[in-house]
Amino acid sequence: KTALLTSLLFFMSTLIFAQKVYANNQTSQIYGGCLLCSIQNPQNAVGNNENDYSSMRIPLGAIARLEQSLIFPTTTKQNKIVIGIGTDQVLSLALLGGVAIETFNGNTSNNDYKIITNDLLKLEISNPSRGTIEVFVSKPYDRLKITLNSGLLNLNSILRIYYIYHKPEACTFPPFDPLHYYSFNGNINDAVNGYNMTSTNVPIFQNNMPCGQGLGTTPEALKYTLTAGYKKENGKTSSDLALNHTVSFWAKTEQKQEGSTSPAVVVEPIIDKLTILPDSLKLNISSAYPGFGLYDHLEFSRAPNISTVFNHYVISTENGTIELYKNGEKVVHNLATVHLSWEHFLLSLLGDSVSNIITLDQAQIDEFVVYDKVLTPEEIQILYTSYNRLPSTSSDPTVNRMKNIPTKELFTVSPNPSNGQITLDGDILLLPDSQISLRNLSGKEVYHSKLSFKTFDLPAILPDGVYILNLKTKDGKAYTRKIILTR
Repeated sequence: KTALLTSLLFFMSTLIFAQKVYANNQTSQIYGGCLLCSIQNPQNAVGNNENDYSSMRIPLGAIARLEQSLIFPTTTKQNKIVIGIGTDQVLSLALLGGVAIETFNGNTSNNDYKIITNDLLKLEISNPSRGTIEVFVSKPYDRLKITLNSGLLNLNSILRIYYIYHKPEACTFPPFDPLHYYSFNGNINDAVNGYNMTSTNVPIFQNNMPCGQGLGTTPEALKYTLTAGYKKENGKTSSDLALNHTVSFWAKTEQKQEGSTSPAVVVEPIIDKLTILPDSLKLNISSAYPGFGLYDHLEFSRAPNISTVFNHYVISTENGTIELYKNGEKVVHNLATVHLSWEHFLLSLLGDSVSNIITLDQAQIDEFVVYDKVLTPEEIQILYTSYNRLPSTSSDPTVNRMKNIPTKELFTVSPNPSNGQITLDGDILLLPDSQISLRNLSGKEVYHSKLSFKTFDLPAILPDGVYILNLKTKDGKAYTRKIILTR
């Protein structure tokens, strides 16, 4: 019972983190002595109702400034903010000539005042009077202020604010406050602390990576190495960093060709060393420091792997014991966790400066993230799932064990998260005589029914949480979807 409660609490905390976090409070103010200016229904911009709105209006000819600050439950850092806005007519940049946004941490401005531009505004195709403002914030904040100046160009137009939320967007900026972050989007710079990488070759930037652009190799440059140091914060030493850290990244290798050397991605965070080969993963001790070469010819922990598609890898080192995660899950071989514990005497061989080293050999890498702390298994899973667009892994059964649907077929569950009412849709044979079942995360079936209608209600007695919905159609095909229930 305790284990089930712990599991539910974890997945609820995952739900809270991975979902949208909406503003839960607001303040508003009118400046300029404008009697006809107004901010109506300001509370409607707060909460998760994305269809009601607050209204800000400055009549033609009035000189005034209207402000509404939308406040989140807690201070957050380095997330993407999405604001739902609209007008009482077709939305356009010309209409938004007097709208600006700015984030704050308490009453302290982050000095990021921005007037709305094409880069920030996305129009809704289905409703031309609505759109979203999307902005990335690189400093801690707990509120965003929307300012409407008298520069609004259209006569008697009204600015509507529907909602505001933030959520983790790993391709924009990874969660959990990394120490170093290398997006490899056209450079090898560190976006957090400026510990930029150096390379033995001109870096080769390639497209179609998990987050757009990343690093790769070509037939003319089959292999090169990148190096970057660690920043020491809060009094941490080289030994502290070596003993406890986490590194994550996306990577793939090319297929091995007969008669040529094996492709590989080699990542060496300080003392650790992960070698990704086309058919396997290998943990070893880095040879980058004096004396570490002693271990070069010793066989350490190894596991089979399909590495010729993009996977997300995490090297997690806690007190000198390395564990490996792939696509959010611990790597297991022969029913045992793949891990490696190194002797602490190796710390005496470290100098004052320690490094991450990446070697690409007929391979690609994207989104290299470094933490000076040990992420929990739950945080590692959240980090993996925070990448909204995942590359195809259809040839890897260990990653794709829940995907039974051919790519030509579409099966959707909406809304998800759901408050209890669910609609199934797609181009598959849903009716008649399909069977649906729901299992909790312990594998227990908690609901089973014949599907009579595409829209149905889940039993009210089901608690909030994450469930696995299974659909079996009349023609014998099976489909699986994860759903989140939050009433």
